[in-house]
Amino acid sequence: MKTVLSTTLITVLSLSLFSCVSSKKFKESEAQVQQLQSDLGSCKTNLQTEIANWTAKNGDLTKQVNDLTSQNTSLTKDADAYKRLRKEHQEEIDRLNATLAEHGTSIDEVQHKMVEGFSALLDSGATITVQNGFLYVDLPEKMLFKEGSSVLSKNSGKALSPLASVLNNYPRVQIYVIGHTDTLTIHNAFFKDNWSLSTERANSVVRILRDIYKVDPARLLAAGRSKYSPIEPNDTKEGRAANRRIQIIIDLNLRAIWFESKMH
Repeated sequence: MKTVLSTTLITVLSLSLFSCVSSKKFKESEAQVQQLQSDLGSCKTNLQTEIANWTAKNGDLTKQVNDLTSQNTSLTKDADAYKRLRKEHQEEIDRLNATLAEHGTSIDEVQHKMVEGFSALLDSGATITVQNGFLYVDLPEKMLFKEGSSVLSKNSGKALSPLASVLNNYPRVQIYVIGHTDTLTIHNAFFKDNWSLSTERANSVVRILRDIYKVDPARLLAAGRSKYSPIEPNDTKEGRAANRRIQIIIDLNLRAIWFESKMH
């Protein structure tokens, strides 16, 4: 009987102890599970935030790629358009030179020959420049006129004779004769003002080119610029002397040849 009671008591105590230990472990495990669930929730939140950030960055990068692609497309179109225009321009230049070649010359050759023909004037103080298809010959006052006069001097032939000779060798070119003065006011019995002097000097040159040197008058134009187109400051004697000049502007009349070339 005692043996049975002892066995029963030991069994009850063992079960109570086991129950107590299992309950403690269970609570600890439950706490760990809750902590893990909390950590998992935080991880999910952080992960979602990171995904949102990367999604936004990806959107920005995608937009930048699209913008760059659009810009590249536009630049490619511009480059292609430039290439086409350049090709068309070169083709027109080639046609122009081909037309000039039929006349036994070229643009560069026309300019070179005319400058070469006027080189004799350089020793007398003339200046010669070429710009945008126009040839500019500036003849100082002392080569053609006395100060304040529009009557050509006896020495003017030294300048106008070689000039006319070259002009007559190129019957296509147009000739503009422009008179210029300094800023000193002129008013006498012959000229009311500087406009009158500059214009009448240009007329004198045009008349002698027409009458003496037989330059076709249809190619000639005379005009006066008075004091309003100086090439040097007018505050010195030398500057004023440089501004008193006749400017011969020679239009190589490339436009006419250009249109002719486009008809080919």
